[in-house]
Amino acid sequence: MTRRKQLTALLALMVLAPPALAEDRLDGLQIGTGKAVTIVMFHGDEGRGGDVSANFAFGAEIARRLPDATIHMLLRPGYEDPWGRRSPGENFGRRDQYTLENAALIAANLRRLRGDAPLIAVGHSGGAAQLALALSLDEGAVDEAILVACPCDLALWREMNPDWPEGTLTHSVSATAVAAPTAARITLITGEADTVTPAPLAESYARHVQEAGGMADLRIVPGGDHAGNRALSGEWLGAIFSARERVLTDER
Repeated sequence: MTRRKQLTALLALMVLAPPALAEDRLDGLQIGTGKAVTIVMFHGDEGRGGDVSANFAFGAEIARRLPDATIHMLLRPGYEDPWGRRSPGENFGRRDQYTLENAALIAANLRRLRGDAPLIAVGHSGGAAQLALALSLDEGAVDEAILVACPCDLALWREMNPDWPEGTLTHSVSATAVAAPTAARITLITGEADTVTPAPLAESYARHVQEAGGMADLRIVPGGDHAGNRALSGEWLGAIFSARERVLTDER
């Protein structure tokens, strides 16, 4: 059995697992109380110890512009913020957290938040990679996914970063190593000037999804960086607004 088939079989078993208990709920911040659409956002790795709540302001801006939406800014597994909120799971020092176990946590929490409203999931950088893996576990938990600056192909990422410390990516699983999601529409956005997660990483995942018959829209943003400068954040916001229109009018 190939590595991809082995991982896909394990993911299939996880789909049959019971839903997350209360102690498995990812912590975070809810912004807004709109009933028309739910937007769930996952932050980046902040591998150098940065504040993972820094993107909360971005969520507040989305809520301001979309009063009919509820925004959930979730802390990824094993992360905590300066106010004491902490999510269960293990992130191995923020260096090796793209695991099947964490993907299961994310998928279960997306399913928990789904409710009656359509759900759009958004991930940035490492959050996008974890979200992509979670979609292979339970793509029915979302209506659309937006992956920004995604290191979705870990094998290719290793090739592009030969000086990365050995032994720090032993637990992680690449989203390109498992069966691709084919139901949820996926938008991939990468800045042309992104030197952290360059465009070939998103291009590889887009091909992976498209070859499986899925919907993957790839956008390379001129002048866009990794962190979210005006060019990247403008495209990012536009993708969220467009996804909202599609899920509310069922034009997917």
